[in-house]
Amino acid sequence: MEWNVIYSDNVIADLDKLGEDFAKKVIEKMDEIKLDPYKQLDKMKGIPLYKFRIGNHRGIVQIINEKLILHVVKIKHRSQVYKKK
Repeated sequence: MEWNVIYSDNVIADLDKLGEDFAKKVIEKMDEIKLDPYKQLDKMKGIPLYKFRIGNHRGIVQIINEKLILHVVKIKHRSQVYKKK
């Protein structure tokens, strides 16, 4: 069983702004995470989401167990990622 990774439109737009090198790091990190997501991701408190770290940036992931999907919903600088809109 292999997990599939999908990226929200907002994440794709943010990755375009952050540059190709950073986007490659995110893809490599998600390739690691999809091998064992519950070991690689940290559960967020009070909400059904998980987080991961790449340097000073954080990614937020929704895990959809029934379909083996890791949905990357947000990637931002650590000072901005946890703020509500």
